[in-house]
Amino acid sequence: MAKNANEKRYVYRVEIDTMADAKELVAISTKLKGQITLQSGNKFAVNAKSLLGVLLAKKLNWDDLRIVMENDYYHEYDKFIKS
Repeated sequence: MAKNANEKRYVYRVEIDTMADAKELVAISTKLKGQITLQSGNKFAVNAKSLLGVLLAKKLNWDDLRIVMENDYYHEYDKFIKS
């Protein structure tokens, strides 16, 4: 299903410092509705509900790591969000 150009997306810069952080981010993401991805610029994106994907993003030290969501779950991820 193609995305409507008018659909709102919520994007926040995040940092994942430890394995525990990665596991916690995935645990939070799997409880929430809608598509949630981790992106590095416009080059790479992984499903934030996938531990393997989140670990890959952490291991590769992606620059400018952002979480992108269909719904605004800022309060769920505030521990990881950096200004």
